[in-house]
Amino acid sequence: MSDHIPTLADLCCAIAEGHLPTVLDGDVYQVNALELRRYLNRLRPLPAVPQPSASSTGSDKWSTSSKISVA
Repeated sequence: MSDHIPTLADLCCAIAEGHLPTVLDGDVYQVNALELRRYLNRLRPLPAVPQPSASSTGSDKWSTSSKISVA
């Protein structure tokens, strides 16, 4: 579902099912912007960052000693 772009219908369903907290003000539903953002972030989680393996870092090519001088 990470490629799905939420539509107004998705938001209406989320409100109706209670997944998105709202306040009813007469005939208007008020949605807190922070709650809307949290809801949308749950629909589209951040992509996982691949971790390099120990063999692919090339650490065996690096020198273990180094000199740092500050003038």
